[in-house]
Amino acid sequence: MAVGDVAARVGPFAERLLENQYAQENLRAGVESLQAAYRRASKRGVRPAEDKKVHEQVRRGTASIAEAMRAVKSGRQKPKKRRARAIVLVVGVAAVGGAVALAGSEELRRKLVGPDDGAAAPGPVDAAAG
Repeated sequence: MAVGDVAARVGPFAERLLENQYAQENLRAGVESLQAAYRRASKRGVRPAEDKKVHEQVRRGTASIAEAMRAVKSGRQKPKKRRARAIVLVVGVAAVGGAVALAGSEELRRKLVGPDDGAAAPGPVDAAAG
């Protein structure tokens, strides 16, 4: 296989990798995890074949690199954060909490709404008294 053929095949892949921030982040995380596993395995007194931390670092590293490659192949980008949904949820919970507090406390209701002396709202009309 000629060098030109390899460059022609790798070129589009490298371009997509350079454009895809999500793939770059996963690739970086994978390489860092594999480097940490190598450093740990190189220590004196560590048995890499039996060390669970080395196994976990290698597993995380390979999973991150595999995700990066899938993202480059499919063109998947980093998922967008859904802040609006979280804000609506917090506001909703606060409103329900306020309504529960208002319904449960007569004193709080009087402070916010005013005294309920009966003059503000007419009572039911008695048809027989009329």
